[in-house]
Amino acid sequence: MNHKRHDSVNPSFRPLIIAMGIVLLPGLDAQACSRAFVNNNEVSKIVVRSMDLPVALPERPRLVVFPRGLERDCKRSVLPGVKGDVEGLGTNSLKWISKYGSVVMTGFDAGVSDGLNEHGLAAHMLTLVSVKHEPKDNRPELSDALWVQYVLDNFKTVKEAVQAHEEGKFRLVAVKAPALGHSATLGSHLAVEDATGDSAIIEYVDGKLVIHHGPEYNVMTNDPNLDEMLKRMKKYKVFGGSQELPGESLEGEYRFVRLAAYARLLPEPKNYNESVAAAFSLMRIAQIPFRDPEKDKDSEPEALWRGCQTNWVSAADLTNIIYYINSSIVPSLGWIELKDLNLDAGAPILVLDPHNPQQGGDLVKCFKTWPPSPT
Repeated sequence: MNHKRHDSVNPSFRPLIIAMGIVLLPGLDAQACSRAFVNNNEVSKIVVRSMDLPVALPERPRLVVFPRGLERDCKRSVLPGVKGDVEGLGTNSLKWISKYGSVVMTGFDAGVSDGLNEHGLAAHMLTLVSVKHEPKDNRPELSDALWVQYVLDNFKTVKEAVQAHEEGKFRLVAVKAPALGHSATLGSHLAVEDATGDSAIIEYVDGKLVIHHGPEYNVMTNDPNLDEMLKRMKKYKVFGGSQELPGESLEGEYRFVRLAAYARLLPEPKNYNESVAAAFSLMRIAQIPFRDPEKDKDSEPEALWRGCQTNWVSAADLTNIIYYINSSIVPSLGWIELKDLNLDAGAPILVLDPHNPQQGGDLVKCFKTWPPSPT
């Protein structure tokens, strides 16, 4: 297996890590979610991300608690009992049993986009349209819909996750599940972080694995790949170039450089509340307000992408192992302290709807057992 590894980068990119991505259908310009890892203070290491989707592409998100000891199969939905074929895999799909419990966000009842495990390891899948996976071979195939879950199920640290990818015992494959609303394969890359402040960005470029590993790798968006984006940001004044910070919020490059620049200005938090507030405040400059698709024709000529907006924002406190969630239609912030969950093997899978406006505060009491009772 061919791969390329980066273990250092220009120190000017140190303030935090940012990643953006979104579901993409072929032939359409990609919009962007955003993810930022604030790992440069001693109070807490917090990674925050938004999920931005067009109103025409309902994700049906669920916040899910997975205990240890679950059987995984890349040919099935991450949620047991969900019917709907996963397409794109051969006969040798990867299977495993989860070692660690986690709290995750699922989409389309098929895969996982974001989550935190009981050891303070977080993972996020984001779009990279230009991805080109490794050539087909005899290795077991890992569905990209379960890429996040594979990492959370099996590893405690970024270093462990990086090593597993470098060992090349599986091959990543882009999948789709049309019956569940996941109607096209994605190009994607993965960001992982742990409580030490370590981070890795994992991409497949020109058929080769490329890993950027280290807390100093501060910025990642969608296309182009991270190496190219790090070159592009040098044209802006704040990073040594001549151009002013851009204002258009929907372009990956523009959001990339604005977030990276404002990250430098975050104050040192005096307490825990300030550390959480700082992470959420940074993300606000990358979020997209609600938009009426019929009023959005000039900026979004493709009908599907009109009305692309931020649907939810999550934050994972890796120091204290707390997962925060804030739906864009719920006025209250909710959170889950993983220490309050039963993650023992044999414990029930738990779910809740993050868009339920009656929820807020400690969400542990709001979970229901999966699968839901027949009505």
